[in-house]
Amino acid sequence: MHSFTYYGTIQILTTMKNQSLTTKTLGAVLIAVLAVAVGIYTYQHLSAPLTYTGTEYREDSAPATAATFTLERATPTVIRIPRVSIEASFEESLGLNPDRTIAVPDGYDTVGWYQYSPTPGELGPAVVLGHVDSQDGPAVFFSLGQLRAGDDIYIERADGSTAHFVVTHLEREAQDAFPTQAVYGDIDHAGLRLITCSGEFIRGEQRYTHNLIVFARLVEPAVEPPSENDIPTEVL
Repeated sequence: MHSFTYYGTIQILTTMKNQSLTTKTLGAVLIAVLAVAVGIYTYQHLSAPLTYTGTEYREDSAPATAATFTLERATPTVIRIPRVSIEASFEESLGLNPDRTIAVPDGYDTVGWYQYSPTPGELGPAVVLGHVDSQDGPAVFFSLGQLRAGDDIYIERADGSTAHFVVTHLEREAQDAFPTQAVYGDIDHAGLRLITCSGEFIRGEQRYTHNLIVFARLVEPAVEPPSENDIPTEVL
């Protein structure tokens, strides 16, 4: 049985990185995940995927092979989302800060994979974070909210393979009602969660009121039909 260990029960908050107003402070939104270390949380194969109510866009059906098809462990290198013209590199993997908050991406045009989640394509929920904006304007995940169920997400991996995910639904949740179990909990397939900020920006607290979460699942690559060059023109 595949398993993945996460250290701590998770609560989610969205904060802003402490920076001076002369650098990247104004309008720069970062994601911080407060992990309360109260035990060991282990992801294991379940008999059925988790569901969560309160979604904005959802498609419950998925390819029959999606629940069983997984990839071997390999770190992500590039994410591509054709519908919203996103193509970005992954920074070094994101860990936890001493205060048990998740480290956030340093760049605004790059994304970060949370290293204590499965790699994209492995069994379980792979978690990827990106900024929505900065003082200079839109950041890498600015257009993430335009995705709909059925849209494609491609993640290139260090072993040369590409994990192909299909969006199942999006959720916009208040920070004090973050769906921790739906994001980090056990699932019976290779899943993906893209997380960024959403809602209203509270200048006094340097944060947004909500998180946007895109849920997706891995699909098995289709078998390409033979090209004309592969079909013999005569029989010997």
